[in-house]
Amino acid sequence: MRMGLIGAKSERYRHGPWRLVAILAASLVACATPFTAGDEEREGQSIPKPGRIAALRGQGPPSRILLISVAGLESSDFLLADGYVATDLDYVRMPNLARLAGEGVVGEHALPPSPGSRFASHASLVTGRLPSRHGIVADSQLEETGATAIPFLDSRQMKGTALWDAAIGRGVMALGWPTTIGARIESILPDTRPPDGHQTWLDLLRPISSPFLMRQLDVIAEDALSTAVVGLGSERRPESWPTAAEKDAALSEIACHVALSDRDPGLWLIRFNQTEVALLAAGTGSPGVAAALGRIDDEIGSIIDCLEETGQLANSAIFVVGDVAYRPVHTRVNPNIALVDKGLIGRDPRGSLGVRSWLAISRSHGQSAYVYAKDAESAVLARKILETEALRTGAFRVVSAAELADSDVDPQAWFGLEASSGFEIGNGLTKPILRPATVRASAGLRRVEGEIANSVGFVAWGRGIRRNVRISELDLVDIAPTISMLFGLRLDEPIDGEPIVGILRAAIPPPPIGPKRIGIGNDRDIDRTLRDLGGGR
Repeated sequence: MRMGLIGAKSERYRHGPWRLVAILAASLVACATPFTAGDEEREGQSIPKPGRIAALRGQGPPSRILLISVAGLESSDFLLADGYVATDLDYVRMPNLARLAGEGVVGEHALPPSPGSRFASHASLVTGRLPSRHGIVADSQLEETGATAIPFLDSRQMKGTALWDAAIGRGVMALGWPTTIGARIESILPDTRPPDGHQTWLDLLRPISSPFLMRQLDVIAEDALSTAVVGLGSERRPESWPTAAEKDAALSEIACHVALSDRDPGLWLIRFNQTEVALLAAGTGSPGVAAALGRIDDEIGSIIDCLEETGQLANSAIFVVGDVAYRPVHTRVNPNIALVDKGLIGRDPRGSLGVRSWLAISRSHGQSAYVYAKDAESAVLARKILETEALRTGAFRVVSAAELADSDVDPQAWFGLEASSGFEIGNGLTKPILRPATVRASAGLRRVEGEIANSVGFVAWGRGIRRNVRISELDLVDIAPTISMLFGLRLDEPIDGEPIVGILRAAIPPPPIGPKRIGIGNDRDIDRTLRDLGGGR
């Protein structure tokens, strides 16, 4: 059982005995540092280390900003049941994050954009734009034939200036962040996984990642594969590494490696997603999800320890945020089957989705879906068919184009679908239309004005961040402009988010207006630029 105390240390020290010595030395310095009454806000709050004190008290902006996303993170994961921040005497699932929340800023309800997909949310986090403006409208897009769903992996698919473009002169590191393949990021391990079990994660990453990060990842993988034993004398296959938890641990260790090196990126983008796997497999509120949250909290604590050891924590600001909300499901509904029956979709068993041709088709996000059509006549017919099926099954409802417009969604969609409670929408084409869900939770909630059912958690802490501030409600599109104001960056105009001025103790004016996409030449040849950058890595 993992410890529930905020002051409890992670049991993992990955950098040898000297690391433990450094931590003990820092602890002795902390004990010798004079404190005032203000350093212990409440009974049960432990005395912070020097780096933490300097970060909370220091004047001026930070030298580095960490933006960490946690799949499915909610404020209840680090706050007490009554909404209060925790002390050392309280149990919470994420004690390290609870400590940051108690010393910094808490966002109770951070609202993702529609349709509540991880790619769309992460694009909004780094651009300050809604999906209709940055172009990442879901987790994947259907190609023209509808036979293949293509993930939004390439950074060229995203419109507008991302934080990594604006901060290029400050140094950027991105570990597992979506839609970063080909991006101009000095230190990068993109978010991608092998589509099948015939390729290793390392082989997939190698041509698109920074060599010095890959060298560190190779060492981690070799150690994991040499010590992991599945059965009696049975060695683990390289294709099985890493699990989601091992991947998160590897990203945390690499972040520590960078902190301990002579590299000093100003902007860190890190995504931990083992909670997504646990939520899909076991559902919300399950022991598996609680364990995954605890492990991610350990990884965040390890990164903080590394920054403290190297003297970098004093000049750091940390933002931790959820990406999308997950809700329990028990039944999957496949509305495309009704469109197949009426001849709007032609099946082809050879395609990955079984689609040969289509006049109208539904594309699922989990709890919601967009419906696309070749023409108005097909759209009207598809809506009539799906409205009939919605009444018959009670599993979903049709969302009008006007309702979709209020949610700022993909402008190419004719209308949408919204799953009923306990249901998720699938893309299946073969009967029955209702079948047991293969997952226990699903994301993809459509954002509705005035509702907070799809909200996630948010914490901000450190240099330039005010203390003991609580925000009832904020938008994920507000985070990029807030970081830009704190760090003195310029994003493309117009953007949809607004900086949250009330959480900042420092701000830097943005630089003069320059090229829209830093690193792209006057000829706008993106492919050439990406080739040049690849050679530079």
